[in-house]
Amino acid sequence: MEASSLGNISYEAMGTQPSPFKGFWIRVFAFIIDSIVLGVAVWGCAIVFGIFFGSLFGEDAGFGAAIIVIFVASIATLFYKPLMEASEYQGTFGKYFLSMKVVDKNGRRITTAKSFIRTIVFMFQVYIPMINWFSWLLLLMISFTEENQGLHDMAAETYVVSKYWQGPVPLQDNFGA
Repeated sequence: MEASSLGNISYEAMGTQPSPFKGFWIRVFAFIIDSIVLGVAVWGCAIVFGIFFGSLFGEDAGFGAAIIVIFVASIATLFYKPLMEASEYQGTFGKYFLSMKVVDKNGRRITTAKSFIRTIVFMFQVYIPMINWFSWLLLLMISFTEENQGLHDMAAETYVVSKYWQGPVPLQDNFGA
């Protein structure tokens, strides 16, 4: 009858449920995994195409092909995060490997539109010089909010929870607070 237990004490007996929300450091680790996966894919393709075109048309053609592949693949990676989060995986490979998913307040898979909103705000926070000097601090919001939401989560009304979480997310109503 116990849903989950801590030793001999069940969470239901204690009157609380474990929080489904994933914190700052595990999300940073997922970002690092995604960066490695995308980096290996982009640079691997650039090297393969560079060697291929270099052997056929000369060293300069190989270098040019590698630069073009890096440019095209970098643009393609902009679609990686929003399409993966809106897919059946409900998160990037980093999140998936670390047993996390991105959901709406009802615990359902998010739409592609919400995922693009989430990604655009995240990209402003992380990748744009001058803005990211301040906005990196906003990522720390994840550590200090009840639902472990960053600005990009709040903008898209999304939550990062355990992959095994089912149903709506337990939100604080803040009524009378």
